[in-house]
Amino acid sequence: MSKKKRHIFQIEIFLFILFLFIFLIFISNINKKESEVNRAIRLGGEWFLNNQNENFLIYEYNIEKGNSSGSHYLREMGGLWAVTELEDYTGDSRYNQLEMKGFEYFSQFFYEGSDGNTMIIRMISNNDKIAYSAFMILAISNMEIDRKNEYLEKLGNGLLLQQREDGSLITYFNSNSNDGIDYYPGESLFALMVLYNETGETKYLEAVQKAFPYYANYWRNNKNAAFIPWHSRANYMLYKETKNDEVANFVFEMNDWMIDYHNPSKNCSEFHFSKGIVSAVYMEGMNKAYELAKEKGDKNRIECYENFVKEGAEAIMKLQVSPGENLSEQAIGGFRGSTYSNTLRVDRNQHAVIALMEAKTANLLE
Repeated sequence: MSKKKRHIFQIEIFLFILFLFIFLIFISNINKKESEVNRAIRLGGEWFLNNQNENFLIYEYNIEKGNSSGSHYLREMGGLWAVTELEDYTGDSRYNQLEMKGFEYFSQFFYEGSDGNTMIIRMISNNDKIAYSAFMILAISNMEIDRKNEYLEKLGNGLLLQQREDGSLITYFNSNSNDGIDYYPGESLFALMVLYNETGETKYLEAVQKAFPYYANYWRNNKNAAFIPWHSRANYMLYKETKNDEVANFVFEMNDWMIDYHNPSKNCSEFHFSKGIVSAVYMEGMNKAYELAKEKGDKNRIECYENFVKEGAEAIMKLQVSPGENLSEQAIGGFRGSTYSNTLRVDRNQHAVIALMEAKTANLLE
């Protein structure tokens, strides 16, 4: 090869490498959002793995003091559900080991009814929340364990016995108290729909159908944000099964209210996410409302709900502790309650990683 040809060839090689380098940077920028979300999910999952205790998971970690404290059985049980979701989403066997550790701990508190057909979870005497059963159903439905079907059926039967004639659910097994009405029934109805999908048993679907009018009426007379995410989940699944437009319209009614609650500066954009990590909880409901809007072909709501989720994701990811903050391994990946918070909690990571995973699955976050 002559010097001239060799020189031309070298220039061509250089230009090719330069083009390839620029192309890779371009592709990287296109996928920047995806990598940020995936990174947030991965780090959020690592926080669970790095914050185990002798039972299962710590409840709260203080960044400033560098120690963990307290316990909250219900939120720790919600963490178990999140770990099973992470195992399904990532295929990482470390989550399988952690979920088994959690199940083995909580299963010590399973109590069968005298009829042998029901089961409750008694973490504290005289404090038997139906939400314990709900979260355990959600977790077990994702797991492969011995007696899986038996546990699901007995826990489900226990929830069914809590339903009154008007469709409402008694929120405690040992009391007629309505404490937790904005949380526990929604969690339980969602669990019953998961049970229906898991088993095909119509008794679970019928219970959710029976509950729908009561809770729709309750919310219209007691509008609040806490109620919306769990009932959006349950009613989205109920609509998927029944195609009842009244159910779909109620999901839209709740989430349209949620849109206004966040006071957008523009038409369905530039929302005010000033409430900290609770925005992740609201995202979970909006994810389902978005999927329903897509199914119904509602273009205005599709755009509006999508903006909410995307802006919400940006807001909650800013609360996550990153490796660059030079903090302990126990802190990395945790989500602060707000920009001013020094604490990280198991339920914050539960809601954040599930909101992000489900938004990704719905193709809301690229």
